Amino acid sequence: MLYKFEEKPGLKQKSFDDLIPLKRPKSLNYMAYESIKEGILTGKLVTGEVYSELELARRFKISRTPVREALLRLSAENLIIFHPKKGISVNDFDKKDIENLFELRQAIEEVAISKVLVNLSIDQIQTAKSIITEQENCIKNNYDENLFLEMDRKFHLFFVEASGNRFMVQTYNSIRDYMTISARKALAKKGRANEVIYEHNAIIEALSRGDAEKVKESVRRHLITSKLAAFEGLTEN
Repeated sequence: MLYKFEEKPGLKQKSFDDLIPLKRPKSLNYMAYESIKEGILTGKLVTGEVYSELELARRFKISRTPVREALLRLSAENLIIFHPKKGISVNDFDKKDIENLFELRQAIEEVAISKVLVNLSIDQIQTAKSIITEQENCIKNNYDENLFLEMDRKFHLFFVEASGNRFMVQTYNSIRDYMTISARKALAKKGRANEVIYEHNAIIEALSRGDAEKVKESVRRHLITSKLAAFEGLTEN
C-alpha cells in the first residue's frame, strides 16, 4: 500500500543560504606558497641569497613536489628567480623596474585622487588621518617596519578604493606586492619613515582645505620622493 504524504499548511521548504559553506583544507603547495611569499614580503627572505629547494622542503617538513609547485607560481609572479642546480633567489628589482612601477602608481593614484577631491567626506578624511596616526605610533612604539609598510599600503589604497573604480582597484592590488618591495628599499634611507608621515599629512591637510591643486602637487611630490628613496635603497643593498 502506498502512502501519500501531504504538505502541512504553512510549511515551506527552507533554503540553505544561511549555512556557512564547508572550507576545504589548504593544499600543501598553497601553504608553502603563502609561507615563502610572506617571507619575501616581510624581508625574512632577502635578495642576494640563494635558497635551496630541498632545504625549504625540510623546513616545511613536506616533500619537494609541493615546494616546487609553490616556487613555480612565485616565479610566474616575478617574485623569485630559479638558478639551475643551485636553488632560487628573491627577485631583486632594478632601477628600471622601480621606474616602471612608480610610473604606473602615479597614473593610478593621480586619477584616483582627482576623482575623490570633491566627494570625500569629513569622515573619510578622518579615516585617512587615523591611518597616519597608526604610522606615527608605529615609529614611537618600537618601530615595526612591516606594520609601517602595511599602514602605508592601506593609506594609498584608501584613495584608490574611494574613487569607486573597481578596475583601478584591481590593478592597484595586483601590483601591491611589488610596491611593498620597493617601499622597503625606500625605507632603507635614514629618516625616510618620518618623511613619509610628513608627506602623507601634507596630502591630508590639502584635502581638508579643499585645495585641489595642492592635493595633486602633494601626491606627485610624495611619489617622486618615494621613488628617489627607493633608488637610494637600491644602491645601498
